[in-house]
Amino acid sequence: MTNGGNDNAAAWGLPGVLEFFSRHRTTSDDVYPSEWLFLKDRLREGISVLDVGCAQGGFASVLSEHLDDFSYTGLDINAEMIALARERHPHHTFHNILEGRFELPEDANFDLVLVLGILHLHESWRDTLTQAWAHTNGSLIFDLRESSAPTMEDKSQSYFKMDFGGGDALHAETILPYIIVNAADALVETDACCPGAGRVQRYGYIHPVSASAVTPIERVMACAYCIER
Repeated sequence: MTNGGNDNAAAWGLPGVLEFFSRHRTTSDDVYPSEWLFLKDRLREGISVLDVGCAQGGFASVLSEHLDDFSYTGLDINAEMIALARERHPHHTFHNILEGRFELPEDANFDLVLVLGILHLHESWRDTLTQAWAHTNGSLIFDLRESSAPTMEDKSQSYFKMDFGGGDALHAETILPYIIVNAADALVETDACCPGAGRVQRYGYIHPVSASAVTPIERVMACAYCIER
């Protein structure tokens, strides 16, 4: 099994993972109800959007279903994902970054910042959230996996297999951490990572953990947050 840090970027470039994101998270039908609850009310013509963990830029397609005029910047730690995103969306901007390090100009601020589907899958999630907020001019939407149990960040006890519920041994044996945050801790962490927030909203629902997750916790609350300046 692969170990943390830089191996996370390689994990997202496995053939089955690249193929999965070529077909999923590309239309409004792929947006979860908890995400859409906050996203729908913040879409307006001329909006600037930063998508952290953009994969192949699927949310650029989602936004184009609802907007004619918007700017979209996508960040991802996997170079192959970014190359495919540039092919699919040549009129938008994409950057291959190191995990937890955006390397954007300090004055690069966006009306809407999205960090969806990644925070529970990498060790430096607090750094990612902190930097996402630093580049937020208006609203930040992100998600966490939560429970009433103590926060679990030990990859040896809670991990995610990159087979997305199927695939060969290579995909199943390549793992990322599967981080489950105590619900009360999540609010504390959010306050620490997003200082000066004017408004914090949270909406979630309880469901079984992913079929690709190996963890002693059977059910989690998938929580979407909307933090506003």
